[in-house]
Amino acid sequence: MNQEVGAIMHYIYTRFPVTMYDRLLPERFQVPSVYVPPVTVISGPDTVSTFMKSYSLQVKVFHIDTEKAHDAAETVVDALLADRQIIQMISEEGEVLDDYVRIKRVETRIIDQGVAAIVLTWDSSYWYNRDKQPSLEDINFSDGVIKREQD
Repeated sequence: MNQEVGAIMHYIYTRFPVTMYDRLLPERFQVPSVYVPPVTVISGPDTVSTFMKSYSLQVKVFHIDTEKAHDAAETVVDALLADRQIIQMISEEGEVLDDYVRIKRVETRIIDQGVAAIVLTWDSSYWYNRDKQPSLEDINFSDGVIKREQD
């Protein structure tokens, strides 16, 4: 799982602590609950040193009726907006990291009876692979003048 998606799941769970499902939603799932499907990714160049991946995640919120599902989704979104759309990254062990993900766009939708969606989009940049270069410490620089030995 993408580490950013894991941080988003943790963020949602702390605001709406219900059973969370990822990857596959079972036929008989608990209500209320949250389903986090695989993220959609569009990638391309970013800078001369990095490439960018644009992520879109449609989290489904299930509740006993549509109004409660939408209210739960709005509660999570309002908390995210109040946090300036910044989600703190966490390690797989649950430790807080010094990194974060900034959500670029967030919206809520009613999908079906008892189902609302939170749609999150964000961008992340990653370094291109680089060839290993020799360290400048290992190179002997001179003034460029060839010196002959004195006879």
